[in-house]
Amino acid sequence: MRDPLLNALFEPDFEHSFANGITLVGKSMPVTEVVAVDVWIPTGSRHEQPGEYGISHFLEHMIFKGTPTLAPGEFDRLIEGRGGITNAATSQDYTHYYIAVAQSDLEEVLPVFAELILGAGIPEGELERERLVVLEEMRRAADNPDHCTYHTLMEHLFPEHPYSRPVLGSMDSVAALTAAQLRAYHRRHYCPSRMVVAVAGGMDPEAMIATVEKSFACFGDAEPQPGSGVAGASSGEDLWDGPRLLRVEREHPRAEMTRLCLAWPTVAVHQWQDGTYCELLAVILGSGRVSRLVQRLREDYGWVRGIGCHHHSQDLAGYFSISAHLHPQDLGRVEQVIRQEIAAVQQEGVTPAELARAKRSLQRELLFSSESPAQMASLFGYYCLMGSRTGLGLAWQCLHTATLEDIRRVANQYLPLDGYTLVTLSPAGVEAARIPD
Repeated sequence: MRDPLLNALFEPDFEHSFANGITLVGKSMPVTEVVAVDVWIPTGSRHEQPGEYGISHFLEHMIFKGTPTLAPGEFDRLIEGRGGITNAATSQDYTHYYIAVAQSDLEEVLPVFAELILGAGIPEGELERERLVVLEEMRRAADNPDHCTYHTLMEHLFPEHPYSRPVLGSMDSVAALTAAQLRAYHRRHYCPSRMVVAVAGGMDPEAMIATVEKSFACFGDAEPQPGSGVAGASSGEDLWDGPRLLRVEREHPRAEMTRLCLAWPTVAVHQWQDGTYCELLAVILGSGRVSRLVQRLREDYGWVRGIGCHHHSQDLAGYFSISAHLHPQDLGRVEQVIRQEIAAVQQEGVTPAELARAKRSLQRELLFSSESPAQMASLFGYYCLMGSRTGLGLAWQCLHTATLEDIRRVANQYLPLDGYTLVTLSPAGVEAARIPD
């Protein structure tokens, strides 16, 4: 039977394509006076060419520096003066910009927002000032042991692939970027025909469509790109030659405890079914006090300060990770217990109670992530950009229909014990114990 929540929450109320190619997707939320607009562009660090590493993130900063008719800081004053919020983010696969304002302010604010994104001036006078901001952000990231662990993992989990590169780029690459390069990258990738605009909040669909069209339809593609502009149709099956066991050991001067991270490549984001099963497996293994790894390693043995499991979805491929903070002398036996628990799931499966708890946990998480206009616009924008406006509903259905055998299958298929990447990052000068290969 079809879940009534699918129509109520997880399917858009409307879609529209404008003459310039922009895809609009939206949800009317009459109970609120707030409207959120989230603009998604399918360009991130994996789309960068040699000589422009870090340019997607740098451009995200420079977008807010105005246009030929909009002075630097003017947009921020416009938004903040009305009590609204704005921000942006860059990943390997996409960049997105969002605002949340009162419904009564949207008609005035949205045309300026569109001009900021599609008509960016990238002024020479602001370039060096913002470059210093980006370089400082990179220094802070390098000082963060968790950040360094993550990037070491990505470097070795996705060798010879753009996912291995930091989204921020390198100090040298960012230092060398010019305003001309940023403008060319903007013309090449910030094309209306490649963009998704997601809207949610207290406006009826006709008013939303009219307001977005008035704001964005005047912009055309400066350099039209081939293809539909919707990411997500690619497959990551050719990214790996087969299972391989790799251990990478690093030190960090600011680390007080050892970081341990194991990871396996999994499925791309558009493979909703197995991706959802992997998320359920992550909850069973390492989310909450009663999960298997938290119970054994933290509650029973006290060998870790914290441990968690996650499944991360990306455009070309995802990955399943298990991360822990622990004392270096406990590293070997912690890895051994992790292997034991994965082997137990592969051989014996999980219990009905474990699967029921995992389903409830992820269902509540999805419901809680759709409470505000900003959250809803983000969900619809992400799923639409990644290739399926119905992906959110498909994931919700998978949470209801997953079986014990589904969880056992993905554990065997995606978590081979002879083929994972393990990264440890320990305090400087400390030798970490581990099990032998």
